[in-house]
Amino acid sequence: MEREEMSRRQREAQQEAMGGDHDDRILQMQLKDDRVTEEIMREREEEMRKINSQMHQVNAIYKDLGNIVSYQQDQVDEVEQHMEAANKNTESGLHQIEKASSKMDKSCVIS
Repeated sequence: MEREEMSRRQREAQQEAMGGDHDDRILQMQLKDDRVTEEIMREREEEMRKINSQMHQVNAIYKDLGNIVSYQQDQVDEVEQHMEAANKNTESGLHQIEKASSKMDKSCVIS
């Protein structure tokens, strides 16, 4: 009976040791999972910061483009005004040439 008791105690000790190893392995796996999850979260946070920075850059580019377009629109408007004035001056010059031509025709006598 003493041998049986001794054998039983050895089996219990082995099971406890195995159970302890099993618990340690589970704990190590959980810690590894936590580290992986933490690393993923850090990577996501870094990517979000990069995206935020890039969005600010795009916003600045749009503002610059808006200013350029506004400046160019002023220049286009000025060119348009000059073209309209040139058109009026051309029409006025044509009218004066036609008027002068008609006066010349009246005073010019062919013999």
